[in-house]
Amino acid sequence: MLTTIQIDNFAIIDHLEVDFKAGMTVLTGETGAGKSIIIDALSLVLGSRTDASVVRNGSKRADITAIFNIDNLPNVEEWLSEQELDEEGDCFLRRVINKEGRSKGFINGHSATLAMMKSLGEQLVDIHGQHAHQALLRAGMQSKMLNNFANLGKFQTNVRNQWHFWKKLEDELAQLQQSEKERHDRLELIEYQVSELDNFGISADEILNIDDEFNRLANINQLIEETQEQLHLLYQNDQNSAFELVSQAASKIEELSELDKALTPAGEMLHAASIQIQEATEELRHYQDKVEQDPEKLHQLDQRLSLLHELARKHRTDVKVLPELHIRLHEELQKLKNSTERHGNLEEDVANAKNVYLKAAKTLSKHHHKAALTLNKSITDYLAKLGMSGGQFAVDFEALPDERYNSEGIEKISFLVTANPGQPLQPLSKVASGGELSRISLAIQVVTVTDSSIPCLIFDEVDVGIGGGTAEVVGNLLNNIASKAQVLCVTHQAQVASKGNQHYRVVKSSEDETTSTFIEDLKTEQRSEEIARMIGGIEITEQTRKHAKEMLQKVS
Repeated sequence: MLTTIQIDNFAIIDHLEVDFKAGMTVLTGETGAGKSIIIDALSLVLGSRTDASVVRNGSKRADITAIFNIDNLPNVEEWLSEQELDEEGDCFLRRVINKEGRSKGFINGHSATLAMMKSLGEQLVDIHGQHAHQALLRAGMQSKMLNNFANLGKFQTNVRNQWHFWKKLEDELAQLQQSEKERHDRLELIEYQVSELDNFGISADEILNIDDEFNRLANINQLIEETQEQLHLLYQNDQNSAFELVSQAASKIEELSELDKALTPAGEMLHAASIQIQEATEELRHYQDKVEQDPEKLHQLDQRLSLLHELARKHRTDVKVLPELHIRLHEELQKLKNSTERHGNLEEDVANAKNVYLKAAKTLSKHHHKAALTLNKSITDYLAKLGMSGGQFAVDFEALPDERYNSEGIEKISFLVTANPGQPLQPLSKVASGGELSRISLAIQVVTVTDSSIPCLIFDEVDVGIGGGTAEVVGNLLNNIASKAQVLCVTHQAQVASKGNQHYRVVKSSEDETTSTFIEDLKTEQRSEEIARMIGGIEITEQTRKHAKEMLQKVS
C-alpha cells in the first residue's frame, strides 16, 4: 500500500508531504485547490510521461517521492529482486523533472528507466480517473477489461504470441511467392559468379602473398646487383671492407685497453661487431646463391594479378575482399537452392501455425463467454444501485471473418448497455447522457476492480455527475472495496467523502502573487465542518452542520 508521498515544486505545490493509511482515504477541497494535482504527481513516479510545464514557476526542478509498504506482495518483491533493485523495508519510487523537461527516475535509490517505473507502478497502483468513461470507448479497452476481470492474462498472451508467430510465417511465405522470378534470376547470376570464383581458386592466403611475390620477382635484378655491391663493401674488399676496418679497430683498442681498462667495453663491442658483419656476410652469400631470375613465374603472377583485379572490378569490390565475397555468395547460393524446398515446408508451417492460433483463440473465447455471464449480472446489479433501475449491461461477441483475425482473438468484444427498461441494448458510444455514461463507467470500474490484486486503487473524481442517494451508494461501494485494498478517492460529493476512514482537505492559498497548495489532516470536528461545506456551499447553517454530523455518525 501507499504510505507516503512527498512533492516538491510541482505545479502549484511548493512542498507537500502526505501519509496514508489502509482503508479508504478521501481528498476534498474547493475546485482548483489541487486535489487531482496530487494524483498527477503520483502518476509520474508510476511512469507517466511529462514535460517542463509541471515544474513550479521559478523552481529548478520538481521532485516527487512515493513510499510503498510491499509486505505480502511477493510478485513485487520478486520483480525488484530480478531487476536487482530490492532493498530491506519499504519500496521508494522517485522522479525528478528539471525545468528543461528532462527527468530521472529512481527505484530504491537506484537509477531506473521510465519503462521500469511503469512496470513496477502497474503492480502497485491502479488509477481510475474522472474521464475513465472516455477510456472505455477506446478500441481494445473493453476486451482488456474483460480479460482483467476474469484473470485471463495468460490466455490472452498465448493468443497474441501465436498470432504474431503465424503472421511472421505468413509474411515470409508471401515474400517468397512475390519474388519467385527475382529469385530465379538471382539464382542464375549467383551460380555463374560462384562457378567463376570456384574455377579461379581464390584464397585469402594467396591474396596476402601474391603482391609480395610479384614485387620481388619484378625487381630481382636490382636485388641481385645491390646485394652483391653490399657484400663487396662488407667483406670482399680486402683493404677497405667493413670487416677489415672494424677488425683493425678492435685489435688496436684491445692493445690500448692494456694501458687503460676503461677501453675494454669498447673493444668488446667492436669485436662483436666484426662477428655480426661476418654473419651478415654469410646471409647475403646464401641469398645470392639461391636468388635467381624467373621470367616465366613473373609472367604467371602478372596474369594472375590482372585476373584478380578484373574480378574485383566486376564485383565492384576490393581485391582483398574477394575471398570473403566468395564465401558469402556460396552461402546465398545454398539458401536460394533450398528456398524451393523451404517454400513447400513454409506453406505447411503457416497452416499449422494458424491452427495453433485458432485453438488458443477458441480457448480464450470460451473463457470470455463464461466470464461475460458473471460480468453482465454484476454490472446490471450495480446499475440499479446507482439509480439506473431497469438498466441492463451485456458483453457482445461479434465473430470475425478470417481476414480480420487479430492478436486479441477471433471475435470483437463490445460492451452494450441500456439505461431504461424496454430500450434495446446498444454500444456505450451510443449512450446519449453523459451522466448515465459516468455511472455506467463507475459500475464497470467497481466490478472489475473488486477482485483486483493491485494493493492501492485511486478514484479521481469518478463520481462527477451524480448526487443524492446515488452518491451515497458510490461511497458505500468504494468503502466496501477498501476492505480488500487501499482506496484513495478525490471527490466533491459529501456522501462519498463521509464514507472515508481518513480525510484530507486540500487548500490553495495566494500570497504576494504566489499560489501554493497545502493539505490538512481533518479530525472529527474539522471533518464535520468540511462535510457541511460540501453540503451547504457558501453559507453553512446549523442544520447543515447537524446533517454533516449525522452522515459521519452513520458511517462510524
